[in-house]
Order: sequence, then structure tokens, then C-alpha cells
Amino acid sequence: MPDGRPARCDAAAATIDLGYLARYRILPNRRWQRVVAATFMPMEAATRTRLALHNFTAPAAPVIYASNSSQKYDFLTFRSAMWARDLPVATITKAKNYHVGWMRPVMENTGVVPLASKGYVILRDATAALGRRPTEDEYRCLRDHLDRDQPLPDTASFVTLRTRPRDILGRAFDPTATSLRAAWQEVYSALLGEALRLCREAVAAGHSIHIYPEGTVSSRLSAGRIGAMMFAQSLGLPVVPVGISGARAAFRGATPLLRGGTIDFCFGPAYRPDLSELPADFRAFDPEHERRDRDVLQRATDDLMTRINGLLAPEYQRRDDEVIDGTRGTKRFL
Repeated sequence: MPDGRPARCDAAAATIDLGYLARYRILPNRRWQRVVAATFMPMEAATRTRLALHNFTAPAAPVIYASNSSQKYDFLTFRSAMWARDLPVATITKAKNYHVGWMRPVMENTGVVPLASKGYVILRDATAALGRRPTEDEYRCLRDHLDRDQPLPDTASFVTLRTRPRDILGRAFDPTATSLRAAWQEVYSALLGEALRLCREAVAAGHSIHIYPEGTVSSRLSAGRIGAMMFAQSLGLPVVPVGISGARAAFRGATPLLRGGTIDFCFGPAYRPDLSELPADFRAFDPEHERRDRDVLQRATDDLMTRINGLLAPEYQRRDDEVIDGTRGTKRFL
């Protein structure tokens, strides 16, 4: 495209790869922002949807807002509340959301960071190499291979993945020179490195970062993932916990359409996560370092989730068994 933005493509071809991220512009297009605001804010008014902010203080400098997500489109209401206060925010979202045709151009132009997880890397590569989506059992084998170096079965599909030369999301894979596991690790680190670069660019322009540490949508708060702590460590920003209550009732089912009601945003105090036990050589989103230092990262994550839980209405707080009712299996990633 003339302005250098990534070309639009249909959902089937919407792979988030290294070339795409290298061309990606994180700073929002003002015209697109005005269009989104002119669409969503009148809907809030027409449905009498009230966005109530509690204990909110406008930050003097960018922060990381870490919140729960009980409805897929609740980020629209959070951004709306920030826009109304002239506070720019860049939202981190799953790469799979870029496979939704209408959402893709909106996200590309309104300050959203694509996050290509390990699950996304595995599923996009395996689907392309095999010509079909892996089964849940196959995915579990592939994920165990990547995370724990578990050997892959010697069946035809796994042999194909180990031995077929190909491009993996922008990096050449030569099975005679490197293993599949090493290739996936390299691609994952490179993709998340690009996400960090985009966040740094947004922060340098005065944007705060909004992230969902659960990594999924659930009616009640569920367990947090360590990614939020790696973003906090890498960006050097304080974290502001946010509890969002009322979103499930305010939206019409799983759609971006509002039905009305009150959405409460409860803000906790900004704080610096305790990551002091991380070794000096720690590298965020390096799979080996993630595994080595997981205990430190998970303790900090659990502390964050406890803070968010205390900001939620009882019906949104986590259950003792932390059962989630959001998307399960490989559909979480793609």
C-alpha cells in the first residue's frame, strides 16, 4: 500500500509472520480512530451503557494496564474510556484475532499489537506443512516437544514436520541444519521480539499498554500467564491492575454490540512487580529462559492476578478450582 501499511488480505491468508510485523505500524491512524470512536461511542450513548471508572488517576507517564477479560470485545469499552480522557493506549491481542476479516483493518490502524504465541507458531506451521489443521492430540505432542523436548512419534505427519524444508513464518527451515524444535524456538522469540519493539515504539510516543494476562476470555478470572510479566520486565513500566466487571451483561452475547448497563473499571495502585530474582542474563520470550526462570515469573504473575481479583465484583472473581468457560484447546490460538 502507498502508506507502507500491511496489505489487507482475507482471513484464510492472514498469517502474522516476521515480514508482516516488520512492516506493521503501531501508531494509530487518526482517521481510523475517529471512525471507530464515531461508531462505538454513539452506541454507548444510544444503549445507555455507562463506563464507570473507580479509583482512576491519569498516569503522568505510560504504564501497563493489566485486566481480566470476560467478553471478547471489552477492550473496545476500555479504549473508549481512555479516549474520552485523551489517554492513548496500545492493546496487545492474540494474533488469531487478525484472522477475523472485519477486525483486521481496524486493529491495524488503531494501535493494536499482534501477539503470536507458541501455540500460534505451531498451528500455523503445522497446518501449512500438512495441508490440514492438527488434531488436539497431535497438537499436544507438538507442544510437549517444543516446551519439554519430548520426542515426537514416528508417524507420517510428524516425520513430515521434522524433515520437510520450508518457510516458517518468515524464517527458512533447513532440517539438515537445525531441528524443528530449535526452528520453532527461534521463530517464537523473533515474533515476540517484534511485539516488544512495537510496544516500545508505542511507549516512546506516549501510549500506555493494555494487556490481558489470562490470555483468554472467561466469565470468571482464571490463571494468569507469564507473558505480562515479561512485557513489564522488558518495558520497565509500572503495572496497574484493572478489574472489569459488568461487560458480559453489557454486550449482546459474544458480539461487539452493546445492550446497555454499567461496566465498572476498578483500578488498583500502580506497582513494580517483584522480578528481582531474575538472573542478569534473562531474556524475555527466550523459551529456555522462560523454562529456567518460570518460578520467578509465575510468582509475580500470581500476585498480579490476586490484585485483579480483589478489584472484581464477586460474580467475576475466580473460583477456587479456577475453572474457565472460555475457548479451549487449539482454538485458543487460532
